[in-house]
Amino acid sequence: MTLEQETPHPAADISLYAAGRRSIRASVLIGWANALLGAGAVLTIASAIDHVIGGENATVLLIWLTVVLVLRAVVAAAPPVLSASTASDVESDLRNRLIDSVLRVGPWSGRRTGETVAKATEGVEAVGALAGTFLPQLVAGMSTPLLLAMVVAFVDWPTAVVLVVVLPLIPLLLRLLEKRFASVSARYRATEDQLAARFLDGIQGLRTLKALDRADNYGDELAADAERLRAETMRLLRVNQLALLAVDTLFTAGTVVAAAAMAAVRLGAGAITVGQAVAIVLLGVMLIEPLSQIGRFFYVGAIGRASAAEIKSFLTSAGRTETSRLRTSIGESGSVYFDSVSFTYPDGTEALHDLNLSIAPGERVALVGPSGSGKTTLAHMILGLLQPSEGLVRVGGPAVLVPQRPYLFHGTVAFNLSIAKPNARDAQLWAALEAAQMAEVLADRKLGLDSPVGERGLDLSGGEVQRLAIARALLVDAPVVVLDEPTSNVDLESEARLRQAIDKLTEGRTLIVIAHRWSTIAGMDRVVVLDEGRLERTLQGGDISELLYTIRRTT
Repeated sequence: MTLEQETPHPAADISLYAAGRRSIRASVLIGWANALLGAGAVLTIASAIDHVIGGENATVLLIWLTVVLVLRAVVAAAPPVLSASTASDVESDLRNRLIDSVLRVGPWSGRRTGETVAKATEGVEAVGALAGTFLPQLVAGMSTPLLLAMVVAFVDWPTAVVLVVVLPLIPLLLRLLEKRFASVSARYRATEDQLAARFLDGIQGLRTLKALDRADNYGDELAADAERLRAETMRLLRVNQLALLAVDTLFTAGTVVAAAAMAAVRLGAGAITVGQAVAIVLLGVMLIEPLSQIGRFFYVGAIGRASAAEIKSFLTSAGRTETSRLRTSIGESGSVYFDSVSFTYPDGTEALHDLNLSIAPGERVALVGPSGSGKTTLAHMILGLLQPSEGLVRVGGPAVLVPQRPYLFHGTVAFNLSIAKPNARDAQLWAALEAAQMAEVLADRKLGLDSPVGERGLDLSGGEVQRLAIARALLVDAPVVVLDEPTSNVDLESEARLRQAIDKLTEGRTLIVIAHRWSTIAGMDRVVVLDEGRLERTLQGGDISELLYTIRRTT
């Protein structure tokens, strides 16, 4: 029976600001309200000036001005709160989606761990700042001047026409600067990711660096990467200063001068009052402020856009990978079937070529061949970690792996076992440990299931790590078991215990063993010999015994 299923991964929805859309809209609306209240205050001041010049009582206007200013102060307090809320919502949403993508795609994303961590930390924070700070300012900065220009038109329409002609020059200049910013910010983000990846590599490989006496040299390389990041940061700030200089010096001064000149001309012509002339000058200053804010936070937008592009690419590729992975073909429980399967890695290396292989339920099969023959690639396809470039892989149910060097999470024995079966009771955990020849070891320790394993299992011996991994695999209860030479790195006593644990683990299950040593193939029903990604030959029954006898006799 064959079941094919295709489900789009949630990461395929790459609207990065979805979680903050309402807050962004609210920030823009509040920005408009703030600008209009400011314009109302200016018009009130203008009317009060005209009343005073005309000898009229302006008390009511001053009271109204106080009310407007208080309202504006209340409204002005909202943007920082909304900005923080938007950034928090976007960051939380993106981190959840990134983590979900990483967990679903698995270890074969093709990206360094440090780069992924950098995207989930500094990258996500940059997108949060973009959504919370820059985007509302960008929308408000481009639209608010038009609202204020309408207010100016209410006072004196010829002045509004002049200001509307001048204003578009600022966005055009910012657009030109944005192209320069794009390349600088992309280099900045790439350099930051590289530094994060190298730093994490150094931490993870610190024991090796110390053993090879390379820690100081590696530290010098990290310092060089940090210096490159500092240089890219300075370039980014330089371009931002150019934006500030252009907006603040040229256009702010130009717009204010234009507003003041028009006010003077129109006042001299008797077209407007003194109060209205003051209003035009003040509105001219207000009109340029939203655009100045864009210039001040231009670097936030540049870094945020570069980070958004990286995260969007990551989520898109993860969505494609997960969609591909969800295309599964399920056969009889415990069966494994490869139909004309080929696989090529991203660098162009062909690992498997037109491979046809069928493994029956309950069969014990060894995969042998020289390094690079395709054994690990084939096993990873059975586990669902890789998808074929061509052909079909059909696996009857879930498969579980016991690798040559199992990974244990920092924590206790119980925690590491519960990863395989979160709701397992203590009795079930002890039963799995008993079957894996590990219960006696833990019974001699005071903490039992609460015994710490240390980071990556460093508190346990190599054999104990392997047996704990087997206990974990037993809890999965998968019909297909893949072993990667689990006895190659342990002493003879541990090997004997491990073989007993493996026999218990594989009882009634299909077993595929990646064999690096010929001694491992003893007891197998079949041996599949691979070479350069091709199925070279298959040995069965008596052929295996004869091969082992020949090897022992000649060695």
